[in-house]
Amino acid sequence: MPANAPDRQKKNLPKRGPYKSGLERQKQIVEAARILLIDEGYHNFSIRKVAKKVGISPGNLQHHFATRDELVSAMIDHVIGKYLLLIEDIKNKAPSPKACLFEVIEFVTRDLQTRDTTVFFPEIWSLSNHDQYIDGLMQKMYEVYRRTYQDIALQINPDLSEEQGRLIALFISSTIEGHTMFIGYKKSYNQMCEGVIKMICSMALQLIESGEIPTEKTNN
Repeated sequence: MPANAPDRQKKNLPKRGPYKSGLERQKQIVEAARILLIDEGYHNFSIRKVAKKVGISPGNLQHHFATRDELVSAMIDHVIGKYLLLIEDIKNKAPSPKACLFEVIEFVTRDLQTRDTTVFFPEIWSLSNHDQYIDGLMQKMYEVYRRTYQDIALQINPDLSEEQGRLIALFISSTIEGHTMFIGYKKSYNQMCEGVIKMICSMALQLIESGEIPTEKTNN
């Protein structure tokens, strides 16, 4: 063994890093946090209640996530990570950028009709209204998500500027999200989801192909 080998190697100690059981426990905690938020709302969201749901002490939970902010950050990463993987799969399989746009819009809009999505995201946004740190997490999460629409738009119409790509991505995202309280799980107009999907797709494609998306210059 070289003379400058770390003491850890000399003593044949295990490598640092979380054990498999620790990672599994973290997954359990994150999933319990997600379910608690959906079932009881952000007003009842706390380290103590998440720990109780997992069946461990608050101190044990804080061994994995020292603060509520750390736990919420991990929960958001977990949820958006699953969505991004599914969207990436759609992008890889779509035969064209236009088909990809329609399929992503359809997937995200249909997902609004699940109980988890109808409840989870509004609750997180409610939490962010009272917590600047969580608001920052949400803004970053949506920036990553909107990049999908921006990239697709620029593939459909390469003449669009980056600014126009960002704006159409914001428009599509907010249009879909804005329907949550109307076509979501057990909401009054959930039977109109198909029509909403067709209109969002048609409107988005028309704007992208025509290039009639405002810029800072056209706003002045």
